[in-house]
Amino acid sequence: MTETEVFPAALAGTLARLLPALSASQLHAPSAPFEVHQDGRLLRIPVRTYYQREQLLACTQLAGDAGVIALCLGTRHHDGHLREACLRQLLLQERAWTVPFVVHLCGEYVLEIVEVIGAALPDWNGAALARYLRENPAYVATLERRSISYWNCYYRGHYPVWEDYPGRRAMAALRALQQLTPR
Repeated sequence: MTETEVFPAALAGTLARLLPALSASQLHAPSAPFEVHQDGRLLRIPVRTYYQREQLLACTQLAGDAGVIALCLGTRHHDGHLREACLRQLLLQERAWTVPFVVHLCGEYVLEIVEVIGAALPDWNGAALARYLRENPAYVATLERRSISYWNCYYRGHYPVWEDYPGRRAMAALRALQQLTPR
């Protein structure tokens, strides 16, 4: 994965300044990426990143786009607690290029992360979300299947009715946004 495949070209200068600090703290290379499209551009986003926790957290505190990029990469971190912390901060941002990082977490197995997203989706970045979801229908279907699988494997005992499961509610919110007519 190269970061040019993850973030818009307009962020190249910011990435060039941020990446040396993050790369020096990588425990090992990011895992294989998932592929989505945003505004006609193919993005290859790592499923997991392996930055040292302290260095990543320090980078998330940087001003402007650098801190937001670090938050995005943090939502892919191997530590679920750190993914959740980065997500909570990322949801305070409304940049269109952050959408793929938030949406991917709707297919997450960590229920606390799915609950945070489900609560935020109705009010978060609606136009950018709708555009992204319409551009990636097969990917959204994959996230939905993943959500069903996690419910069936891990949460069915606690949520015997699929409609009550937070992952189903988050996916329903995505589907509703996907149906919005573009302005």
